This record gives sequence, C-alpha cells and structure tokens, in this order.
Amino acid sequence: MKVAMTFGAMYGLSASVIGLIFFFIGVDFQSKIPQYLNYILLILFIIFGVKSYRDQDLGGFISYGKSLGTGVLIGVFGGFITGIYTVLLFTVIDPGLVQKILEASQQQLIDKGMPEDQIQMGLSWTRKLMSPVFLFLFSVLGSAFVAMVFSLIVSVFMKKEATPFDSRPLDS
Repeated sequence: MKVAMTFGAMYGLSASVIGLIFFFIGVDFQSKIPQYLNYILLILFIIFGVKSYRDQDLGGFISYGKSLGTGVLIGVFGGFITGIYTVLLFTVIDPGLVQKILEASQQQLIDKGMPEDQIQMGLSWTRKLMSPVFLFLFSVLGSAFVAMVFSLIVSVFMKKEATPFDSRPLDS
C-alpha cells in the first residue's frame, strides 16, 4: 500500500503539473498530446512502482496478482490527486472552461448535422457531467481503469515467481 501511495502520488502530481503547463501555454483542451503523455507517465510509474515493491519489499519475487493490484492502486491514488487538480482547474483556475467545452461540443454536433433537440439534450447531459463531483469520480475511476489495462500488460513482464529452489520462503 505504501509503495502504491508513493508512486500514485508521484504520478498524480506529475500529471497535474503537466496539465497546468499545457493549460498555461495555451494548448487546446481537445488536444490528445497531454493525454498520451499522461499514459506514458502512468505506465512508467506502474513499472517503477511494481519493480520497487517486488525488489525492496518482496525479496525480488512478485505474483501476477500482486503486480496487477499494485498497478491499479497506483492508478487509484494518482487519480485521486488528478481528480483534485481537475476540480480546481474547472472551479478555481478557469471557471469558464465548462462553457468553452460546451461550445466546442455544440459546434461538433452541429458539424455532424444533428437536429437541434438532440444537440440540446446532449449539451444538457454534458453540463450535468461537468459538475465537480462527476469530474472527480471520472478522474479516479478512469485512472483506475486505465491503470488496470496497463497493469495487465506490465504485470506479465514484472512477475517473478519464487521456485522451490529459492532460499526465500514462498509468499502466501
């Protein structure tokens, strides 16, 4: 848990700082570059976190399940911090960001040729989902889900099971 909290906090703070940098240099909020950069960061922090847990706490051995669980927890703790950042971004740093997103969404729906009543319904739902509570929950749950997907893959390479010939007793 300590390793997951530490690496999750490092990931969350790093992702938040990168988000602020992109915000202040004026990168469009619909740009995929910050999102991809955050994915890379998450993968790196999962790898380093699982490796640290395996090598320092478990004597060099880790099961697939423990590796997966550690990676997901890193995502949860990181998502908690990025959730706080996201709420602050939308409520304190740039309260007009919700309106900018709604306007961009409306233009995209108009460009697709959707009828006005469907556009208004879509914007109504978008407005509801942009509340601080939903923003925070989406951040935590989204980060946990993405961390689970990445951890499923990372754990294949990070697991190292003890054999009967190892001098260390097997974990239960």
